[in-house]
Amino acid sequence: MREAKLPCFSNYGLQWCFKQLSKEEFQTFKELLMEKASELAVCSFPWVEVSNANVEHLASLLHEHYKESLAWKISIHIFEEMNLSTLSEKARKEMKKMQTLLGAFNPDQRGFQPRTVVLHGKSGIGKSDLARRVLLSWAQGKLYQGMFSYVFFLGAREMHCMKEGSFAELISREWPDYQVPMMDIMSQPERLLFVVDGFDDLDFAFKDNDPNLCEDWTDKQPASVLMHSLLKKVLLPESSLMITVRDTGIEKLKSMLTSPRYLLVRGISVEKRIQLLCQHTKNEHLKTQVLHSVVDNHLLFEECQAPILGSLICEALNLQEASGKSLPPTCQTLTGLYATFVFHQLTPRDASRRCLNQEERAILKNLCLMAMRGVWNRKFVFYRDDLSVHRLRKSELSALFQTNILLQDGSHERCYTFLHVSLQDFCAALYYILEGLETEWDPYPVFMENMRSLVELKQISSNAHLFQMKRFLFGLMSKEVMGALEVLLGCPVPLVMKQGLLCWISLLGQQASTATPPDSLDAFHCLFETQDDEFVLLALNSFQEVWLPINRRMDLMVSSFCLQRCQYLQKIRMDVCESFSKDEFTEAHPLAPQGMPIKTLADEWWESLCLVLSTHPSLQQLDLSGSILNEWAMKTLCIKLRQPTCKIQNLIFKGAQVTLGLRHLWMTLITNRNIKCLNLESTHLKDEDLMMVCEALRHPNCLLESLRLDHCGLTPACCLVISQILVTSISLKSLSLVGNKVTNQGIKPLCDALTASQCTLQKMILGKCGLKAPDCQDLASALISNQSLTHLCLSSNSLGSEGMNLLGRAIKFPNCGLQRLILNECNLDVAGCGFLAFALIGNRHLTHLSLSMNPLEDDGMNLLCEVIMEPSCHLQDLELVKCHLTAGCCKKLSHVIVRNKHLKSLDLAVNALGDDGVTALCEGLKHRKASLKRLGLEACGLTSGCCEVLASALLCSQHLTSLNLMRNDFSPMGMTKLCPAFAQPTSNLQIIGLWKWEYPTQIRKLLKEVQLVKPQIVIGDDWYSFDEDDRYWWKS
Repeated sequence: MREAKLPCFSNYGLQWCFKQLSKEEFQTFKELLMEKASELAVCSFPWVEVSNANVEHLASLLHEHYKESLAWKISIHIFEEMNLSTLSEKARKEMKKMQTLLGAFNPDQRGFQPRTVVLHGKSGIGKSDLARRVLLSWAQGKLYQGMFSYVFFLGAREMHCMKEGSFAELISREWPDYQVPMMDIMSQPERLLFVVDGFDDLDFAFKDNDPNLCEDWTDKQPASVLMHSLLKKVLLPESSLMITVRDTGIEKLKSMLTSPRYLLVRGISVEKRIQLLCQHTKNEHLKTQVLHSVVDNHLLFEECQAPILGSLICEALNLQEASGKSLPPTCQTLTGLYATFVFHQLTPRDASRRCLNQEERAILKNLCLMAMRGVWNRKFVFYRDDLSVHRLRKSELSALFQTNILLQDGSHERCYTFLHVSLQDFCAALYYILEGLETEWDPYPVFMENMRSLVELKQISSNAHLFQMKRFLFGLMSKEVMGALEVLLGCPVPLVMKQGLLCWISLLGQQASTATPPDSLDAFHCLFETQDDEFVLLALNSFQEVWLPINRRMDLMVSSFCLQRCQYLQKIRMDVCESFSKDEFTEAHPLAPQGMPIKTLADEWWESLCLVLSTHPSLQQLDLSGSILNEWAMKTLCIKLRQPTCKIQNLIFKGAQVTLGLRHLWMTLITNRNIKCLNLESTHLKDEDLMMVCEALRHPNCLLESLRLDHCGLTPACCLVISQILVTSISLKSLSLVGNKVTNQGIKPLCDALTASQCTLQKMILGKCGLKAPDCQDLASALISNQSLTHLCLSSNSLGSEGMNLLGRAIKFPNCGLQRLILNECNLDVAGCGFLAFALIGNRHLTHLSLSMNPLEDDGMNLLCEVIMEPSCHLQDLELVKCHLTAGCCKKLSHVIVRNKHLKSLDLAVNALGDDGVTALCEGLKHRKASLKRLGLEACGLTSGCCEVLASALLCSQHLTSLNLMRNDFSPMGMTKLCPAFAQPTSNLQIIGLWKWEYPTQIRKLLKEVQLVKPQIVIGDDWYSFDEDDRYWWKS
């Protein structure tokens, strides 16, 4: 295919680049271009026209006489000669965009050639214009000439007006001649391109019903059926599609398409946005202040990608300035600006009155009702029948609005749209305020009928198209906005809506552990819109922990605002993805007005956020796992953490990219005596880092108690340095080295340090450290000598029975103080169980033992049971997940449950116990001496055959409070036997592990009834998350 020329795109892009040049620079460019005349010898090129050419003419000349790629390369080369590196880089990006569109239907590197291309982006940024330009360029012979013989433009708004007809009739409507060569058109469907503009506005787009699809282009069908069939490739599957859609509608579109290619349409560039703001700011003296007020606010500046919103925001800022208000530097909210703009349009121009009369309020309410229903139903184009339903007449709307807010489509008189989708969101939010003026406030649909659970709440939070309306709703609660609204309406606004929003945020805080990170950040952005300290304090009263994904600079500011108002916050996790390298002002500084200071707002806001964290009175844990912090960011954080006001005790940097700034952290450990725990898991440590952490922990002012260095790339040589820490640190109680190459060379210095009298270590975690059986000799010596070591984890090391023999001798020794021993996946077999059983005889110290993922088998388990039944055994927690056990050992385990009064927790998950095994266990559970509180039976091959016996045991057991039954094969009949037992007063169950959604509706109803009878019962699939601190001690 020959290279396509595309002046409609490429020409305009080059014109934009030329417009960035001053008059002098443009003249220099032309002179340098003339100098290249000999290199660029083209007989037909009119060089005499260059000297007098303006921007448009010069771009056209280059495109007319050179291929697009060469025209761009020439221009970029000259920009570089003129030392215009920023413009050169922008030109390269612009050229790349052109090439992307030109090759939209080309095969990729793997040979995949798409038949569907989706142009997606924000509302109002020019997707429809781009789609029309594609059609125009093809018609002019400039685009896709070797690929498509016919291109048709199908606008969603035209579809609404079309009655039932065939697809042939649909595409024939705009044909210039009476005779349409339909047979010729349809003879090669692979050479057809259909440009579908405005998927969001198709009337079937967001409906769940799937109509009968149509395969024949001659069949008469409703327009919705024809378009649905076309998108799903049922109709003309060989044809190509180019579809425009807003970002909020892309998920629904994905479900209809087959292997599409997505192209993001970004809207106007940073430079063009700054030009737009300067152009629309009336007061020359305020240009710098307006730019900072908008550019510093990431959300506002992002909205300006749509030119119409940039103009709206500028108009609002001009109105604020005209009213005598001073512009705040960065805390402008979108709600405040929209309110300024909309309320100004609504204010009567009659000097005798400043508020709306009753009739005008009714019109406004009906308009906002239409907007609200449209937002919920994703309807953004309205027709005359929509206006009639909402009792709206064009004459009334024109009289109410000085500047049109609801616009009539120029090409379709029956169509109406709001100036921008976000303006519809604002009016939708305003509806709820207006509704509350006349009737008792009805929370539907904002609060889903007084929702009581986070599941219901997420039905709103998960819908991206509702985000902006929700934020506007909060923004309308601002005292300043509310005051302006009351003046406009001429009456006070009731506080019922405010109470509803308060409940919504409080619910999120109460269930923070099950909330997703976007939930918390979305709530924070909503609260930021209010700019109301008192309201935000009340709303965040229930928040004790939050998880915030910090992806944008504005997230830093919003988080600072809300976190300092979370009075009872104890834990925070932040995923900081900001690079802190440069912001949009730094990128666009060549276009900023003279004298405008260039600063990085990300730096300023990060510093502010760090200050909030370091001065919070109740914050105990800061988790920055997965964050990306350069040296400056890390240094800023560490300096703030050294403040006397800092109360943080736990610092977590799991998987964080902070290596460059670690040297600032070690000094913080010395200065801040409150920091007790440090987690650097998956952070690669250099030798100098290890030396510095050693120096810090040896300092008498350092009171660190727990250090996690899992998967940090440590070598056996590093263990010598760590051993010095163990000997000299007066505070270190827990050390984790999981996933490092300790091996036999590193274990010896560590064990030597443990035997030193001054070593205070209590927990040692050496999982997956490459240890073998002989290494257990050094460990055994340490266990005998060090009575303070109470917790030892050796999981995922191939110790075998030989290693267990060596350890067992130490455990049996009276001086061994070991209380918790984790030997998961250590290749222990029946012989290993024999050595362990011998070690447990007479041992009164060991209380927690985990042997999961070892092939113990029934014989090994029976050996252990003989010892665990003895009164001298004080085991409280026994983990036996996936140990190759069957029903053959369950009788002995049943005896253990009866005879061992200390045993509180027994996990037998992923063992083939079957119904017979559980029946045997139930005999023990029913015994009056059984004191077991927690029993794990996940994936044990259970069926409905054991449900009656299990139900009986639950009614008899006086102590069992937690039962895991997930991943078993219970039929509905079996569950009908269990559910009544769950609900009986004699059953003490509080936590039940069940995946409710795998059962039919009637069983889910029974489980819901159980929770109604016993509200304290938790039924869910997160059984292992409860009491995690106690059971999974090696994680903390």
